Amino acid sequence: MSARDAILSEIEVLPESVLREALHFIRFAARQQQEKEWQDVLPTREVEQEVLDLLDAP
Repeated sequence: MSARDAILSEIEVLPESVLREALHFIRFAARQQQEKEWQDVLPTREVEQEVLDLLDAP
């Protein structure tokens, strides 16, 4: 049984309150994964600060 199948069988018996919590966690985990994928592409705070410092320089 795959993880997907196990999850689908489990949600059949869970109360609505637990399902809402599970949905919240699933969305959080997906967002974390997306951010991790972009982590090496997006500038770090240090780089952003260096750019701001350059823009503020006279």
